[in-house]
Amino acid sequence: MPFTPSSRPQHRLRPLNLPQRVDVCTGPDGWPDAIIINHKRKPIEALGEIWRVDDEWWRNPISRTCIEVMLTGGAHLILFQDHMTDKWYVQKP
Repeated sequence: MPFTPSSRPQHRLRPLNLPQRVDVCTGPDGWPDAIIINHKRKPIEALGEIWRVDDEWWRNPISRTCIEVMLTGGAHLILFQDHMTDKWYVQKP
């Protein structure tokens, strides 16, 4: 049977675990102390590792500070602030 473009299987790639926009409340020290998800305030119990990403300046600049956080109750998330837009995002590790 000859191979034709119409007989080729259709593969659809879709990204997983995309960052989601989130509102962040900061404390007097400037670090996040709570996030707002679905109109509910979720306190941050602990901050973990903090790192900065500055990359791809030759295409679309990326500049963000990433913070590993643990919410009260034990949920573990990665927050990052996009320094190009000053918006915060959350992503599951």
